[in-house]
Amino acid sequence: MPILDPLSFECVSHSDEQTQRLGARFAQAIPPVCVVALQGDLGAGKTHFARGIGMGWGAAQELRSPTFTMLQEHHREPDAGARLYHVDLYRAERAEDVASTGLLELLEDNDGVIVIEWPERAWDQLPPEALRVRFAVTAPSKRNLTFSTQSASAWQTLLKFRKLAFGV
Repeated sequence: MPILDPLSFECVSHSDEQTQRLGARFAQAIPPVCVVALQGDLGAGKTHFARGIGMGWGAAQELRSPTFTMLQEHHREPDAGARLYHVDLYRAERAEDVASTGLLELLEDNDGVIVIEWPERAWDQLPPEALRVRFAVTAPSKRNLTFSTQSASAWQTLLKFRKLAFGV
């Protein structure tokens, strides 16, 4: 797990199931209000990781790729007031498309966890404390995941996740 810069680290996932388990462990480390940006090519594992976040967070329903609806809101039982928003910006080609998802309003009045796939379509809108996960396919079932942030306070969340997931 090499350190790329002071606010990032990476790991390797060897299967979709492992990527999902990493997402579930990640959910145990994140605060109740945060932004998680999942970046990578098609098939890189973003949705598996997001599904794991939903499982670890306690979503009442399994997270599925919201490609066509672009935004799905999830609740957890018994705390129906807790919210997890799953946003997929794959089809957002213009700023107007991003705006039409409701993401900008969510970011402004965030009351939960916002998980964004294809965040590069809205980088300039994301807060510096966003937790970023970059997925790179290195073999048919192997993915490199790079965890980073631009915020020293959010870095503490990533360190908590690293400790939970890897013991270091």
